[in-house]
Amino acid sequence: MTSRPSHSRRRFALVAALIAMGIAAPSTSAQTTKPAEKPEPDLALILESSRAAENSELLPGLDHRTIALPADGLAVHVFAFDTSRFGLRTVEQHAETGSRALDFLAGPGDVFAINGGFFERDDDGRLSPSGLLVVDGVTVVMEHERAGSGVLHVGVGAASISYRADAPAPGALKSAVQVGPILVDPGGKVGIRSQGVRDRRSALCLRHGAIIAVVADSDGLSLLRLAELLAAPTGDGGVGCDIAINLDGGPSTQAIWRGDTREIVIPGGSTVQNAIVLSKLPQ
Repeated sequence: MTSRPSHSRRRFALVAALIAMGIAAPSTSAQTTKPAEKPEPDLALILESSRAAENSELLPGLDHRTIALPADGLAVHVFAFDTSRFGLRTVEQHAETGSRALDFLAGPGDVFAINGGFFERDDDGRLSPSGLLVVDGVTVVMEHERAGSGVLHVGVGAASISYRADAPAPGALKSAVQVGPILVDPGGKVGIRSQGVRDRRSALCLRHGAIIAVVADSDGLSLLRLAELLAAPTGDGGVGCDIAINLDGGPSTQAIWRGDTREIVIPGGSTVQNAIVLSKLPQ
């Protein structure tokens, strides 16, 4: 059982969550990013670029493409993992002051890591999770109402995304991280209405037989535009998510894929407290 974070640390978590959702927050000394001033491209232009993007196989069961609109300050990386070949788990920082995406690839089968949920930084630079975090079946921190509306979790079966109120009890889970908002509601419907600011974003999407990790780099996207891209059918250039959840964004946004001879690195602006790691399953 963990002690309750200090008021200043809890306030940082609230500010970080509000910024990620595009809601104005009180001023703070914590590092934040300013919204990009360049207007974001229309969804139709993003989908057109996506249809034209080359899809490459990084590993059997792992495809990647980059939706690139340089003039509009946008690069969206889409990593698609076959669930028969890859599994998902949550991982904690290796140092009290946080870790970078590369640091989370510690297992022999680990191939990909992306930043996870919101966190707090105390006056000494130590990080702690803002809400529910379950690692290897151990509940590190219980859920908190301000830490996000959704939970990405793994229990007996495959990875799932639930609203916080509907998520299984932590004791029944192998991995879980509370974050949000949920961008695509079950059934592939856009789950938010407010635009939010344009910023670097990361998201995790589930569809039949696949786990999709999406990173909006450069000037990024608003939450609504990201949700629209995730929900759009694959035939139109979208990601075709059945359900999708927003991860921590802004300077926390980071990911890495590491192969035998090359890697794809999307660097972040800060260390993070936890990450989502995908690993090869025994075949």
